Amino acid sequence: MNERIKELALQAGDDQKKFAELIIEDCVACCRIVERAAGDVRVRAKARGDDFNYFLGREEAAFMCQETIQKHFGEGK
Repeated sequence: MNERIKELALQAGDDQKKFAELIIEDCVACCRIVERAAGDVRVRAKARGDDFNYFLGREEAAFMCQETIQKHFGEGK
């Protein structure tokens, strides 16, 4: 078990529901990081005058979320 999982387990104690909720909260926070990064890309593109509507595809965004969560929990490659 990696350090972040251990921290969450200690925080939850014997409450498995609380443990699951903490993991979900961490995963959502990781996805919010990706969401902000995607927003920053749009802002920079607009500032440069780029004229395109496709900034990040669904597949790329999903991969970024997956990668962010894996890195967050120390499971990234």
